[in-house]
Amino acid sequence: MSDNFQVVTQKLRDEAKIWQQRADETQPIVNAVRDAYLSPLAFFVGDPATLGIGVVNADLEAGQYEEFRAFVERMLQSAVTEFGQIDETLRKIADEYERTESLVEVDLDKTFHV
Repeated sequence: MSDNFQVVTQKLRDEAKIWQQRADETQPIVNAVRDAYLSPLAFFVGDPATLGIGVVNADLEAGQYEEFRAFVERMLQSAVTEFGQIDETLRKIADEYERTESLVEVDLDKTFHV
């Protein structure tokens, strides 16, 4: 008896669409984070008597904010890239299965019985 093995490539393509959708939904967030720059003035809290200390603190806090903002942007951009790569890989797998399906059929009985 011969059991044929078949991959349901439509399921792979459906899953690929989900990953592309995630990439598409994440890109606007990347853009928003990219545009979320705040100057040191946004962090200044002080009065004329403590102007020097307030400026130093504002510069420090602005630098820390920018470092974190840039980190979040990099992580989100990496997610967009990787989501797209998952989509592409799943589509390639489906294409390859379809290409080779007609060339090779697996006889599971021959594989499991010596």
